[in-house]
Amino acid sequence: MSDDQFPVDDEVDSVLAAQLAELGARTTVFGAGRLGAGWTAKRLKTETSQTVLDVSGRDAESLTTEIGQVLGAAASSAQQEDSQTVWRGIVGSGFASMNPAYVIIVLDRQAATLGIAAHAKEGLIRQRTAQKAVSRVRETLGL
Repeated sequence: MSDDQFPVDDEVDSVLAAQLAELGARTTVFGAGRLGAGWTAKRLKTETSQTVLDVSGRDAESLTTEIGQVLGAAASSAQQEDSQTVWRGIVGSGFASMNPAYVIIVLDRQAATLGIAAHAKEGLIRQRTAQKAVSRVRETLGL
């Protein structure tokens, strides 16, 4: 798997904007911040970070279980295509793990590779949210 084979779609931006709007709703009285946070999030640039790792020494079944634990209950169900399995989910990243990052993990059993891509909205202060999300997933998986 090469760096340009990660699935990309419009879902990433809409999910991130919705997540940030939800954060805005939680931080204001009666959820009034939802509208402003959602409007702003739609206009922010989406940063991306990705890496492809060799997992030839790892058991695919245990790795699959660990990926499910990293992404948690909110992860979308894995999609299987031939020898590839794809997971999507949201992880906290950035300062105090408050900024949501949309993570896509692709396990290619045939090539023995694990691809991790993270997408995150960045505001005026760059938190390197996408890079931190990739690092966090790698550390949690022990890679």
